[in-house]
Amino acid sequence: MDTLKRLHSRNGTTLLEVLIAVAVASIALVSFITLVVNSLDMEDHARKITEATLLADDKLKEIERAGFPEVGRTEGLFEDDQATGFSYSMTVSETPIEQVREIDLEVLWDRGKRSITLVSYIAKQ
Repeated sequence: MDTLKRLHSRNGTTLLEVLIAVAVASIALVSFITLVVNSLDMEDHARKITEATLLADDKLKEIERAGFPEVGRTEGLFEDDQATGFSYSMTVSETPIEQVREIDLEVLWDRGKRSITLVSYIAKQ
């Protein structure tokens, strides 16, 4: 009976209860921090993909304005101040249609670890 009274005592919390509460709070905090870090990484990756896609689109428009491209491979860096860390690799190849060329434009970042590729066709005017 004396044990039952101690279990229902309202005098305060036991050390065990405090330790359990701290452990639960720690697990929740670590999970939340991991979630925030992963969210920031995903946001950065999405931003880079968007930026690379816009750079590739601009490069393809530049090629289209320059006229019918020669067959070959070209590599380089983007000259835009906003595009630091981005490079490109472009391959122009013939197609079965004589007046049409295929352009494979790959935009790379993170020292070439990540990339996107856009494929376009241009016809001789």
